[in-house]
Amino acid sequence: MRLNIVGIVIFCALITGAIFHIGGCNKSNGSGGGMVGGIQNEFTPIIVSFVTQPHPVLGSDGKYHLVYELQLTNANSFTWLIKSLEVLNAENHDQVFAAFSGDTITPNNQIIPGRIPSDTMARGETSVFFITFSVDNLNEIPEKITHRLKMTVPGGIPEGFLIFLSLPADTAELVQIEGKSDVPTPNAVVMGPPLKGTKWIAADGCCTSERHVRAVMPINGKLAISQRFAIDWEQLDDENRVYVGDPLDVTSYFCYGEEILAVGEGRVVIAVDKYDDQIPGELPPLIPLEEADGNFVVIDLGGGNFAFYAHMIKGSVAVEAGDFVTRGQVIGLVGNTGNTSAPHLHSHMMSGPSTFGSNGIPYMIYEYDLIGRAESIEAFDEAEINGTPLEIFPVNSPGIHKDDLPLDVRIVNFPE
Repeated sequence: MRLNIVGIVIFCALITGAIFHIGGCNKSNGSGGGMVGGIQNEFTPIIVSFVTQPHPVLGSDGKYHLVYELQLTNANSFTWLIKSLEVLNAENHDQVFAAFSGDTITPNNQIIPGRIPSDTMARGETSVFFITFSVDNLNEIPEKITHRLKMTVPGGIPEGFLIFLSLPADTAELVQIEGKSDVPTPNAVVMGPPLKGTKWIAADGCCTSERHVRAVMPINGKLAISQRFAIDWEQLDDENRVYVGDPLDVTSYFCYGEEILAVGEGRVVIAVDKYDDQIPGELPPLIPLEEADGNFVVIDLGGGNFAFYAHMIKGSVAVEAGDFVTRGQVIGLVGNTGNTSAPHLHSHMMSGPSTFGSNGIPYMIYEYDLIGRAESIEAFDEAEINGTPLEIFPVNSPGIHKDDLPLDVRIVNFPE
């Protein structure tokens, strides 16, 4: 029996150019696969797994947003061209929540290492496919999702490979339905505002901005995105400017020195207060990982929710590890320490105390006043760099918001 199994493996290797350690020759393409002893074996050239499970969160637009990533690995010897990826209701594949094809594949699929955008995956390559979509109300959130991946070999799938899969000679693409996951009921923690005062802009926030949402890193033996729902809070003056005066002087920025507030009751697990401010204008070169957060605080709020605050002014951190804090308590001042190009408060919620290795989780703010939005993160970047007024656009639901997440480049007032 051992000789027969070895013979099957060698035969498959000759046809595909790869060695498969288990299974054998079988069908794919959504046709049911090969049946051996009543067990189905479906050949899947691209292995699909989750970086994180999607957790819905109510955004300031009134919709429920899901933000997550698929890890794709080409376990086959061919280069595969991804033609499309669809997010499906696992119980009803006719219901499609998001679809990526053509020009939308490349920017959302990034090869590791290097985060190289690509619609093709060479032999042995791994990528992260970034997915976000929204539904209009709570009842439209699916209980389970799965994914339909369509792919081909550039120039056509080789005839020998189609014979190996028992597929017709004119087959133009393979279809995999993979990556099934439960979708938990929305349960994001509701927190207090991290700041007070007017005209705070939620820069690089949920859900399509890239600097935070796509900050995937290999930490502690796995891929992690702790900043998935992070926000860089900066403040505008009455003329909608980020700073006035010398752009290289941290005190020119209106948010610099503003009080940072604990967003809930909890125990401080980490407090760092030893780094000097960076000179604004550009990111510091070659900063060590341990210094990237600058002066920062992590608070355990309980229930697997850890609040994180970064880039505080040296000497302003008002808490120590082990301290118990209450909502609204001042814990430090907005600064420009660590990996930062301008004064701001970086804040987010995560599943553990590791600032890079934890999973970034959604959260909501119990009350704020939504007054408008910037046109885009690029427009905000330009205003920040040049010190010019930021044009503010109207939003569909201005006014007091309760228990939702301010989305990217929304501008809010927090209670004094």
